[in-house]
Amino acid sequence: MKINMIAVLVLVGFAFGGQALVGYNYGSGNQKRFHEIVAFAYKFEAAIALCISISLYIFAPFLVKAFFDDMALISLGTLLVSLLLLGMIFVAVVLISTCIFQATGKAVEAFILSASRQGFLFAIVLFLASKTAGYYGILASQAISDCLTAVIAVILFRRLFHSLRAEKTIE
Repeated sequence: MKINMIAVLVLVGFAFGGQALVGYNYGSGNQKRFHEIVAFAYKFEAAIALCISISLYIFAPFLVKAFFDDMALISLGTLLVSLLLLGMIFVAVVLISTCIFQATGKAVEAFILSASRQGFLFAIVLFLASKTAGYYGILASQAISDCLTAVIAVILFRRLFHSLRAEKTIE
């Protein structure tokens, strides 16, 4: 989990670092700049997630070995890191979406995403995955939860942009 947190915390830093830009442009009504920043944020965060995931995947056995001496634990730890890294691109989508919702005053949507990824959705996925795939289901549950939360993020994000277009049409 510590190895996975390296990637997640880098993504959190970049996502929250751009939140002010999103908020300023949304608040000022600068739709063009707002859309440009949002598009850049998703692309940049996804690229960072991909680069970090590939790097950590390649070095996972060596990194896990820094924590354990037992070859069985190193093997299981490498598998866990690999499965967690599969969800990293989805984590990027969720983080950027959460920051956009926070910056635009959409607290309910931000809460839904925050509570889903490691909250109620994760609990449901963990329960179902453990029942259907046992131990490996448990290992994969965070990546599955990240993917499903990213789907929710996309749906909520499309709703936000639809409402923004409607506001612009009314003006």
